[in-house]
Amino acid sequence: MSSLVACKISRYLSRIVLLVGLLLAAQVQAQNRWYDQADIDKGATLYKQNCAACHGPNGEGTADWKKTDANGNYPPPPLNGTAHTWHHSKKLLRSTISEGGARLGGLMPGFKGKLTDEEIDAVIAFFQSKWPDEVYANWAGRNTGNGIPPIANPEDNSAPETAADTTRMTQMLKSRLGSSRFSEPVESPVNGIFMTRFGSNYGYLTEDGRYLFIGNLIDLQQGKNLTDISRRRTAIDEINAIAAADKIIFPAIGAEKAVLNVFTDTSCPYCKQLHSEISFLQQAGISVHYLPYPRGGRQGPGYQVLRQVWCAEDRARALTIAKDLDSGELPPGDCASAAFVDAGYALGNRIGVTGTPSLYKSNGENIEGYVPYRELIQKVLND
Repeated sequence: MSSLVACKISRYLSRIVLLVGLLLAAQVQAQNRWYDQADIDKGATLYKQNCAACHGPNGEGTADWKKTDANGNYPPPPLNGTAHTWHHSKKLLRSTISEGGARLGGLMPGFKGKLTDEEIDAVIAFFQSKWPDEVYANWAGRNTGNGIPPIANPEDNSAPETAADTTRMTQMLKSRLGSSRFSEPVESPVNGIFMTRFGSNYGYLTEDGRYLFIGNLIDLQQGKNLTDISRRRTAIDEINAIAAADKIIFPAIGAEKAVLNVFTDTSCPYCKQLHSEISFLQQAGISVHYLPYPRGGRQGPGYQVLRQVWCAEDRARALTIAKDLDSGELPPGDCASAAFVDAGYALGNRIGVTGTPSLYKSNGENIEGYVPYRELIQKVLND
């Protein structure tokens, strides 16, 4: 056997070993759930007593659960991992079981006072035990705090003091990237690694400024995506810097419980669907702040209409007219306020908006795309 053939075989076997290792690791991670058999057994009894009549004995839900009934209400959905339950964090699942759906316009009763927090967790454990490993792994990955518990007694991970030459880093970035449109490098929690931002991307530099990698920086000890935390902070800081007079605001009815910032385009069908449900968000105590984001920029199909909306004396009504949900005429789009359409587009690009509707909660968390109002209200009110 030649050395070349032996080398190829060795590489092939190494890849097989690596692949098997990754598959085994994924399987172990999926099976490493937060509950044990005692939780499942306890939850089975409680579920049978309180939930099975509506959601089915094994969480299978009701027939045609995606379609509304004669009163416009959705039937109880499956809880066995075949519906959207796995999209929700444990905190949101707990809140829904405890508070019920009445405050959101639903029919599910709340179990606060009837079930303790421990019993609610047991119910969650029972129906999550019906989830396949792949579904549970996706849920754990989506809700990092549930999937990667912090290591006991974590060490201080604050950014270390250093005398690194950030000026040299900046010069290297400017030279290699061919642009000065990036943020000054700042210390990250990792010793000797500095973070910079250009556009919606985050990069990490070695202390000597020579090496740069782009992507997510994960703290495995704490189970946190540090890049996502930085991304959220930047997004909400930039959005909050926009004057209220430049936005279109649909205020909460009654006490304001939360603010939802929405990048919208009048030519986007899902934006129209979301706008038709704004009143439900307002009734739930959510103020909706609209920002313009013409898909395709100045060549986008909604660009000129957005300029007309922002030139209107009553922008809220103009936006509703532009989305074919009211009748009326729009003014010409040649006023000074129309310039904010370009500013909104630039802002969206800086923080990573790629389509509409793009929604940002008050903590900077991004919700991409249209979400039905009942589910959206839960997402916004439960951080």
